[in-house]
Amino acid sequence: MATVDMNETFSEDSREESVFATLLPAFPERSSIEKAMPHIDRAVSGLGKAGFLSWVEFTLENPDEIWDVGESSDRVIYHYLSCMGADGKPPVFAVEVCYSDELTEINDFTLIVDEGDLTLLRAGRLVYSRIAEWERERIVKALNEMALMRYDEDRLDEASELIDAAIRVGGSTCAYLFNNRGLICWKMGRIDEAKRNFLEAIDLDSENGDPHFNIGLIYFDESDFNKALFYLRKAVDINPLDSQFLTELGHLYLELDREDEALELFQKAFEHDPADAQVDFHLGYYFLYKKRKPRDAVKYYRKGLKKDPEDQFALADLALAHWILGNKRKTIEIYQVIQKCSDLMPYTISRLVYLNVEMGDYENALKYYRQALTQKEPFEPEWLHYNAALVYAKTGKSRQALDILDLAVKAGGEAVIRRALMEEALNGVKQMPDFKRLLKLSSKRKIR
Repeated sequence: MATVDMNETFSEDSREESVFATLLPAFPERSSIEKAMPHIDRAVSGLGKAGFLSWVEFTLENPDEIWDVGESSDRVIYHYLSCMGADGKPPVFAVEVCYSDELTEINDFTLIVDEGDLTLLRAGRLVYSRIAEWERERIVKALNEMALMRYDEDRLDEASELIDAAIRVGGSTCAYLFNNRGLICWKMGRIDEAKRNFLEAIDLDSENGDPHFNIGLIYFDESDFNKALFYLRKAVDINPLDSQFLTELGHLYLELDREDEALELFQKAFEHDPADAQVDFHLGYYFLYKKRKPRDAVKYYRKGLKKDPEDQFALADLALAHWILGNKRKTIEIYQVIQKCSDLMPYTISRLVYLNVEMGDYENALKYYRQALTQKEPFEPEWLHYNAALVYAKTGKSRQALDILDLAVKAGGEAVIRRALMEEALNGVKQMPDFKRLLKLSSKRKIR
């Protein structure tokens, strides 16, 4: 309700011009007010109705109840109630609002000290109840929290049912619920549905950075860098102090070879949250994979692991960086730490396949390769298949190597073919007639 000039609204001239008769009971006498409200300031009660004028705006802005008391051909009337008594009993302050011909008018106000008068005011349709709203919000929050717990436990079907129930109770206006349903759908592999939920959350609350960030990450995963850039930038615009938003946008800039912008974002993220290990991990990734400087990568991964010593991504890449530097003992120490993890992530398994190929432990490489294939979304399946093909080629199983290489090409296209053509270990495979057919077929396939 917009702020109004109460003195002007209830001046004698304006009351004489009012065309609507009030449905409110008469304002009580001073003695009735002081009996119902023994602690009221006597200066206020002594002024009568005029002493309560300032209560009108507060009641309109903070009602405990709103009642629709019916409509006629020319007006709709609402009563806004502010309850001062226990359990919604008198005293209750009431404001009457009339809607007529697209005009909103505060028609009258009164103080209810009689139970019967209050009962009559509550004879219409309850439009809003603060108590009912609090209870609804409590239920919605409880359902949402249970859904997120199931999400963390990977009990995704239960999480989905709970978040749907929260949306049914809370209505279609709770942006955070649609964001959380998007997260659940994403984890279930229902990517298109996740996108729709994140977009619904954005429509409901365009100033919440979380759904922008989440849908941006999906497009990043899909290598749709233009859309990823749009949404991740928007997330940072909304909350420029969020280190996670800053680091992921920085990561995207690295993929786009915009290194100066990426490093600037990493620096901002570190300044805003120096305890966030992800800043160090992204810098480690930058030096390992983009700059090909494993020694610098080791420095940042070690720095980040002091803050978050159980991060599998960082451990796997640190092991690889040490291997490149020739630090075999360090590599094996880290590798043994990773093996003790009870639930290996897809990225970690992919790195373990590659690392075992590099270390010449082909049996373990294939063990982790098979484990990766059991996951819903293996990380970079083209390179998983490629590394398995290398194992079969190095162990003299050219036919199996070619079959697995075919899977790699189907998943990764020309990038796999280019690497295969430069790989000496595949020389025997490349002499096979079927490899030449694979080259021809790869040019006709849709490249991901």
